[in-house]
Amino acid sequence: MWLTVTPVWAALALSRVVFYEFERLRFPEIVPPVLADALQGVFLWPLAVLGCHLTLKAWKRAGATLSVVVGLASSLAFGTLARLAYGLASWLSPNPQAQQLWISALPRSGSGFLYPWLSSTVEYGVLYLSCISAAVGFLAYRNWVGERLLRERADSRVALERLRALRAQVNPHFLLNALNSLVGLDAVPTGTSQPLLGDLSELLRRTLAASERERQSVQDEVACVEAYLRIQQARFPARVKWRSVVNPACAAATLPSLILMPLVENAVTHGLRGRTPSVAIDIAVACSCTAVNVTVRNSCAALSVAPVALRPALGLRHVRERLHILFGSAATLKIDQSDPGQFVARLSVPSDPERTREHYVEESLCES
Repeated sequence: MWLTVTPVWAALALSRVVFYEFERLRFPEIVPPVLADALQGVFLWPLAVLGCHLTLKAWKRAGATLSVVVGLASSLAFGTLARLAYGLASWLSPNPQAQQLWISALPRSGSGFLYPWLSSTVEYGVLYLSCISAAVGFLAYRNWVGERLLRERADSRVALERLRALRAQVNPHFLLNALNSLVGLDAVPTGTSQPLLGDLSELLRRTLAASERERQSVQDEVACVEAYLRIQQARFPARVKWRSVVNPACAAATLPSLILMPLVENAVTHGLRGRTPSVAIDIAVACSCTAVNVTVRNSCAALSVAPVALRPALGLRHVRERLHILFGSAATLKIDQSDPGQFVARLSVPSDPERTREHYVEESLCES
């Protein structure tokens, strides 16, 4: 604020000093020395900075109406103090004639006293308002330029990220087409390779489709994890067993895209850990009026250490972070290891797709 207001006020004060210097050449016996005007400008400089600061602060807090009121009120105060500043400057002037001119004006009353004060108030009030207008205009222009640069940078980042996303989809789509070509080589499927390629192609297709939207239906989400489980079952025919049960009431419900994949992948990976002969995975989806509840249960080897001593899997941490970003505290992921031979993950997600992420995050902040 000092750096902005100082050159503006210096230009206005200098113009007044120059004007009265020319007037003094015409009327040397009436116009006080130029030193009085220069000292007055120095005395009023901090007041001009303070007034501009208060006006802009009022604008930020309550808008243009309050800033106009503050500007007009401070201009009256500034104009009134300008007369006192001029008197102090005249008193400090080494010219006895200037001192005598100011001191002789003090005992006057009526119009002889009111007119000089009113003239000084109007004159310096206009100068002060001009200073405020110039400073506010400069700061507003600077903010506009800064916002424009930030907007242009944000647009360029969006375009770059979009380009990266499109480029990242090229190779998966080529792979998807290649898998479909392999599936269609033989009219009659033989062995397990073609069903496996078909499941892999379906998983890739569903993953690509899910990555382009934030939420998808429960049926699509479950179908995606089922394609993954069929691939794992083809790899380990005798070791991976699974089933999924979706409540018919969840037909219109949605889930964050690919939110179940880390849970199912964690169930397969940790269920087959060690020397366990097989893993049984149960996926149950139920819906209520306010939430979609998913339970992923898998069998596992008995733990030799306490469950609390185990570090949480990376996939589970990612799920928790994603839920927190999307819903705040409205969504939960709870792990149950009370049964040594069972690992249970319970996911609860709000079922209202119309509510935005900001609603849930704002509610969680209010609760905290």
